Amino acid sequence: MRAVISSRHLSISDKLAKEMNALAKKFDIRKYSKIDEIDGILLKRDISVEKKKKILIENLHALIAKTFAINKKKSGNALKPLASRLIAIRKIVLKLRSINSYLETMFLDDLNFLKIKVPFQGKGLKSQNGLLKGELEALEYTAYRLIGRAVMLDKRLLSEYRVKEKEVAAEEKIEVRDIGMVLGKESLVLEHLEAKLPPPEHLTSGLMKEPLFTQWVAGVLALLSYTWHLYRIEAAIFNKLKKNKAAKAIINKKITHLAAERSKLLDIMEEKAASMKKFGADDETKKELRRLTTTINL
Repeated sequence: MRAVISSRHLSISDKLAKEMNALAKKFDIRKYSKIDEIDGILLKRDISVEKKKKILIENLHALIAKTFAINKKKSGNALKPLASRLIAIRKIVLKLRSINSYLETMFLDDLNFLKIKVPFQGKGLKSQNGLLKGELEALEYTAYRLIGRAVMLDKRLLSEYRVKEKEVAAEEKIEVRDIGMVLGKESLVLEHLEAKLPPPEHLTSGLMKEPLFTQWVAGVLALLSYTWHLYRIEAAIFNKLKKNKAAKAIINKKITHLAAERSKLLDIMEEKAASMKKFGADDETKKELRRLTTTINL
């Protein structure tokens, strides 16, 4: 079976394999047991959503690469530090999912208010496992390619993969109106990535043994490379959007400013409801309350 995949996606995957090999060569269980603090990044709110997402994507990449570039000959008992690293990775993935929730709803609404038509096409992405057949085939081929190139993965598993050939797709023109579709795909891939990261109580020593280790790691790395591919498309669209001054102003707003705006608007709506002697929250107030909650979670 042949997968259709873009040259940019392939390039990201191949660079990731090279990075994993370099990290595995330098693997040190003492350094592996030390994890960089990430809570400061997760809680950072004095920057825009765009900048925070960029920082989180970069940290997700670095942390996943360092976590799974294990040299088993030097690993000793790596299960406990692996569990701690998975906790940190899950935190980043969850924060990215929160950011995407904001971008897919409030942000797109704001753009449409500015007459920048960006339809959300997320429902059209639903297919087998939530991803389109072509995307699943590309992910399987990426996993196959990573197993063949990353030194820590067991080459004996290559025969198990159905998708062993590729067809390089022509690079499609990036359009602003595609931002909803790209964000929808990102959210689905992040959901799959989260499912690949077991919480500590579900992490067993069996995952460190073959063939489970290679199957698991290849899947995680394939999802990471696709996340990067989609994010680069998103970043290119954001650069196009920022040519519009009003859109640029929305994109550049700091998270603290966004939260303050939503909180103020909700106060006004509640005062209006009180003056009209309404009891309970109407649909608009409930909607704004959900928006405020989404913003607070950024």
